[in-house]
Amino acid sequence: MKTPRRFKIVAASAIAVAAIGGTVVDTLPQTSTVSVTHTADTVDAGKLYNSAQKKFAAGDVTGGLTDLSTALRVVANDADALALQAIWADQADDAKTRDAALTRLSGVNSAAATTARNIIDGVTAAAAIIPDTTPKAVSGRTAIVVLGYGLTANGKMAPELVKRVTAGKEQADVAAGAPIVVTGGAPKKGVTEAAAMRNWLVGKGIAASRITAEDKSTSTVSNAQNTATLLKLQGITDVVLVTSPDHIRRAAADFAGAGLKVTGTLTTATNLSKYSKALTKDQQKGIRLESTRAAKIPVTKTEGIQLPGSLPDTGPGLITEIGGKILEGLMTGSKG
Repeated sequence: MKTPRRFKIVAASAIAVAAIGGTVVDTLPQTSTVSVTHTADTVDAGKLYNSAQKKFAAGDVTGGLTDLSTALRVVANDADALALQAIWADQADDAKTRDAALTRLSGVNSAAATTARNIIDGVTAAAAIIPDTTPKAVSGRTAIVVLGYGLTANGKMAPELVKRVTAGKEQADVAAGAPIVVTGGAPKKGVTEAAAMRNWLVGKGIAASRITAEDKSTSTVSNAQNTATLLKLQGITDVVLVTSPDHIRRAAADFAGAGLKVTGTLTTATNLSKYSKALTKDQQKGIRLESTRAAKIPVTKTEGIQLPGSLPDTGPGLITEIGGKILEGLMTGSKG
């Protein structure tokens, strides 16, 4: 039988009050009275989560982590909040908080912990990429992924896209037999970026059977997500990315967030000298944020469930244990 939401909240409130006031439940002995000065402070975990995400997007890492820490005092096992705490603590060079969040997350949701680690490691690797134009040797099941670029108004490839697909062919010639994904939607005159790239490659002698056209994407995030879906169906998780120098680090971070391992990169020569240095930690904020989007970590959560803030510690016992479980169930949407 489904328990009405109002009953849940009332029940949770009753248990919280019991925990605070030392009320006797069954045969538990009466504890000493806890003196509490009640304030109007409340904790809305959803609102704090949303605030944290806004702060991360604005570059306020410290503020975002503070909001997450407060939210996690109420919903300690929220996998999304724990993942973000680990990911952004890494940005802040706070290894203690990062590792503690990952350890707790591993016990709550091992898949989410893997995703968080993929993002942390992927952003670090992406930031260190120095773009170059040399095709890479590949081994095992590795796919070549050529990222799209906007077509002209009449559906033709822009000069930079021609450069990308040319680099893709050079990589395909070196890694003969490796599957190729051309990714990009945004059709012009009924032609998608992926279709234009596929036709160009086939016209240059690349076997059509090697090429998969991913033609739904409209951003680097969706390039990564949609390509990951296609490749994982084929049992492929390793990729060599082909794009422009000003795009390669963001692309690599996004593909890591989507669960793919970037084993190599190849770029066009466009403004190559401008990207001869690795990204500083501060410069990694943008690609870290995008990587969390590619991983589909929620940008927002439902607001409105407010619980008393700064509750006193009643010590270990049945009341605290039961109350905590019910409050946590309410915040995570558990149906009793």
